[in-house]
Amino acid sequence: MICGLIMSLDFGEIVEPSTRAFWDDYDESEEDRAPLSPLEWNWLNEDNTEQKIDSIKLFLILEGQAIASFVGTAVLKGRSPIARLKNGSTYIYSIPDQSVLVCLSEEKNLNNFSRITKKLVPWLDLAQQVIAISFQPSVMHKGTSMKDKEEACFIRSLNGQHSDVKELEAPNVITGLSAGALSYRKFTGQLMASAYVCFLDSSVLDSVSSQPVLRLLESLSIECDVNYQLKFVEGSNLYL
Repeated sequence: MICGLIMSLDFGEIVEPSTRAFWDDYDESEEDRAPLSPLEWNWLNEDNTEQKIDSIKLFLILEGQAIASFVGTAVLKGRSPIARLKNGSTYIYSIPDQSVLVCLSEEKNLNNFSRITKKLVPWLDLAQQVIAISFQPSVMHKGTSMKDKEEACFIRSLNGQHSDVKELEAPNVITGLSAGALSYRKFTGQLMASAYVCFLDSSVLDSVSSQPVLRLLESLSIECDVNYQLKFVEGSNLYL
């Protein structure tokens, strides 16, 4: 199952393609039909026991490829995760003094998004507010204006809290954990949930492309650094 929200007046609507051509790209291979590995939380403490959390003011979901360095530095400020998913690329961080729980995901397997969303349900139920921020390549955005094409990063929202962030319009969609979390909150009557998609012109966040993201976080009252500097390792082509 692929989590996705079709942009409409009532997000979460399922619109099935009218032709078989769409589904041909998703024909299952033998590997796709193989049983999926179980997803279980590995609690990162001495006893490997679940850490009980009684209240969450904000559950923040950050997802995308190659975002761990940015999130770990600018948002989490070097904190260690309290849990990680076995057979998945998803981590949970706690900021108890702010009553904030952060889910950081670099998951690539489309089959895992709805399954991971189910693993997040206890926190989705507990949180007063849910904010999901997804990082996507700018080429994924349809109908991009010339002004936005010139930007290193432009942002769109769904159920956004600020009028200065434009709404994501059809035929664009929100996918992944962001779609799963907002869908769950909507259909369980917990409406304090919003999603933002940061469209990037590069696969790596740097000091320029990160600025709109940091301004967004600040406007959402999420503590973060004012600037982010990508670290370059001398004598190699690697960024940290």
